[in-house]
Amino acid sequence: MAAIDKMYIHSYLEFDALRRWSLLYYPKLILLYSPSCDLTYGDYKEKRDSWVIKADTTRRIDLKRFDGHSCYPEQNLIDYYKRTADYDCTWKQAEEEWKYCDAQMKKTLEDLEDDYTFLALATPMAVDRKLKWICPCPCVRRYLHKQCGVNPKYEWFYKLFWKGKKYFEF
Repeated sequence: MAAIDKMYIHSYLEFDALRRWSLLYYPKLILLYSPSCDLTYGDYKEKRDSWVIKADTTRRIDLKRFDGHSCYPEQNLIDYYKRTADYDCTWKQAEEEWKYCDAQMKKTLEDLEDDYTFLALATPMAVDRKLKWICPCPCVRRYLHKQCGVNPKYEWFYKLFWKGKKYFEF
């Protein structure tokens, strides 16, 4: 666990559930540790749409690095790096970058919307330890398992102490 961990959320509905739970059972959480405590759905949608436009533009610019004289996009990238940065790119690196760029180009705008995340909480370890025992929100549970090292094997025990589990556990 880091001194302060950051929890990112993919959807506004998860954030709204977390905000409602925290206002009822742990107000300090949303008031002190959330940079976006007053986020509305309109603000969320506006930020997400702006991010999607930037991501789409970035992936199109990245694709231009693979254009060149060779019929192999990897070779074009190697030539691009040599020409612009005097960097000797390996074939393996060029291949990995091409696979990533190709996968990004195959995504639709709706797929890019699904990739959008935003910062919901930035909490110190003491708050993470408290959330482990009292918070039933699925986004917080995922955060605790993935980033904070909470063992999901003991979830049944933590579940005994959750506050508001009847209303906020999905």
